[in-house]
Amino acid sequence: MESRLFEAARCGDISAFHSLLEEDPFLLDRVALNSVYNPLHVSALAGQVEITKEIVSRKPAFTRELNENGFSPIHVASANGHIEIIRELMRVGYDICLLKGKDGKVPLHCAAIKGRVDVVKELVWACPESLKQVTACGETALHLTVKSNQIEAARVLIEEIRRLQMMEILNWKDTEGNTVLHHSTFNRQHEIIGLLIGGEALACGVNVNTVNTSGFTPKDVLDLLLQNGSDFYHHDIHIYQMFQQAGAVKGREITTDPAYVRTQTENPNRQIAQSACSWNLWKELMREVAESSTDTQNALMVVAVLIATVTYQAVLSPPSGFWEADKRKSQTVTTVQKRTMNPGEAVMASDPEIFAVFIVFNAIGFFASLAMISLLTSGFPLRAGLRLAILSMTATYVIAVIYMGPTKMREVYIVVILMGLLFLAESIRFTVWLLKKWGIVGDTRSRLR
Repeated sequence: MESRLFEAARCGDISAFHSLLEEDPFLLDRVALNSVYNPLHVSALAGQVEITKEIVSRKPAFTRELNENGFSPIHVASANGHIEIIRELMRVGYDICLLKGKDGKVPLHCAAIKGRVDVVKELVWACPESLKQVTACGETALHLTVKSNQIEAARVLIEEIRRLQMMEILNWKDTEGNTVLHHSTFNRQHEIIGLLIGGEALACGVNVNTVNTSGFTPKDVLDLLLQNGSDFYHHDIHIYQMFQQAGAVKGREITTDPAYVRTQTENPNRQIAQSACSWNLWKELMREVAESSTDTQNALMVVAVLIATVTYQAVLSPPSGFWEADKRKSQTVTTVQKRTMNPGEAVMASDPEIFAVFIVFNAIGFFASLAMISLLTSGFPLRAGLRLAILSMTATYVIAVIYMGPTKMREVYIVVILMGLLFLAESIRFTVWLLKKWGIVGDTRSRLR
């Protein structure tokens, strides 16, 4: 009967699957005890979506089981590019994206090796933390794409690493001390080297002079390839030029050549630029968030939303209230010049100094809470829509402050126009994002130049 179950999973025969369960309601439980494989491995391999749904709904524990080769169903589906299967499997929890299989590989590693670009995007969006997972040999997903010569998948990973502000991954070493730049140089992958250190690089802060356990920098690797009598390609000239422009040197020059040390001290502007590029406050904050537990992140989100709500409400209902229409003729305020208070303006605005202090501290709390929300939701799906919502709420906050405060109409118009331009720009970004999701507009960044 177990063989018939596996055959039904392979063919996607739901009727046969139901018949087998009617004959033996404990069939799936017995398979879990008696076989290394489970039917979910088979349906994931065959790309049978409907029967995968049935099996997951009845036996979700199957999604976390490894077969005799050390792979779970999501590993199998990722390697074979079955993105719908992956989405069904992730319904049991995004944590299965971090499930370690043979050689310490997570599903993203399997997709990266095979160059499954759509799967790579899906897994990174579902679980950005998978970008930081390494194999038993210390290899990230980017290492594996480069070693497997999957150029397009490598481009996508670099774009996602940049989007998520995880640039430090680009300098991570495997157990032999090799970075992505070492491997791409050894494979003479000028496209990837260009993405890392070229004139139109997507990456930032890549260390071109990292030394591996053999004492070789990427430039040493290139020189060895050229000196060992291997064929010379015109791309090698381009790679050599990129290394020169990036300041690449040989391993022995880093510690023994005084000219190298002198060059570093005589070019402070370049060092400052590289430092500014690699050191990023937003990245450091995101790293702090990533290192915290899920419970801590949830608590921070609750606090941030509460602060945003309270500070926003304080603007809508200031402590002193608002001037009413029937008092309009009798109230005047002396600031720089004497003027009449208008209905809708805050009573507190009659004392500009107190009003300014109140608005400043309120705005600090409001914008700081929005920044916390942005940090905590980084990498979430529908990120473009969330940005648009936050910007819209910010615009209404600013307009409310201007309307209730002692501000001249000309200043109101200037601020409203500026907020309108920001809102329009974010609306365009959101529309483009939607069009890309719907497949109406292609992602030009993903094309090789």
